[in-house]
Amino acid sequence: MSTRFVKKGNKVILGMAKNGSQALKQLSFNNKDWVRVEGDIPEEILIDYRTTIYIPIRDEFDRAYSGLIQLLNDIIVDKKIAEKWSAKDIQHYLSNNIVLDNSYFPKISYKQISTIHYFWNYIFLNKKWKGAKFKFFHLKYLSNKFCDYIKEDPKNIPLYNTAIKTPPKVEIMKYLPSKELLFKNYFHPHWKDTYQLMEKPIWERLKTTEYWLDLEDKDLI
Repeated sequence: MSTRFVKKGNKVILGMAKNGSQALKQLSFNNKDWVRVEGDIPEEILIDYRTTIYIPIRDEFDRAYSGLIQLLNDIIVDKKIAEKWSAKDIQHYLSNNIVLDNSYFPKISYKQISTIHYFWNYIFLNKKWKGAKFKFFHLKYLSNKFCDYIKEDPKNIPLYNTAIKTPPKVEIMKYLPSKELLFKNYFHPHWKDTYQLMEKPIWERLKTTEYWLDLEDKDLI
């Protein structure tokens, strides 16, 4: 799954799989001033004190759920179920393959992103850090309030949600068990423990620090 960043002057925006990556790709098409680079942010940018790095994030379970839909979509498209079979066949495939036995362990994780890893290891609460400034914000604001914040035309960062534009994904979401039921009975206990006891609390902690860009109260443009 893709990780990419776009850069314009001293502004850098990081996009990750299921986390704004496609929207930033569109930004680079719509405004050529933003240079797109495939891959993670190199250290030469991370240590540049003139740079501000913006990172949209969302709840890790929401991201894992989105990753599950993508995984199922890839399997269904590969098997050509979506091309040759009816929606009922997709429903039948899901009912046979989504077994609520607490066995699913998502592979997608923020810990896999080297820029995120670098931030937690070297920058978070490090008063001696003299490199780039980090600003995290909620993904839901990427295509609206964040555009206003960086003075970018919101048309250049479209609300890019493939789940509502891809027919197989629409059917998958229709026939999958609810998110609540999946979390309770499909996701592996070890993943849930890590998410609830470690990942979620530390991201909530970050929201109380200088690294969080609070766009909640800013007017939509």
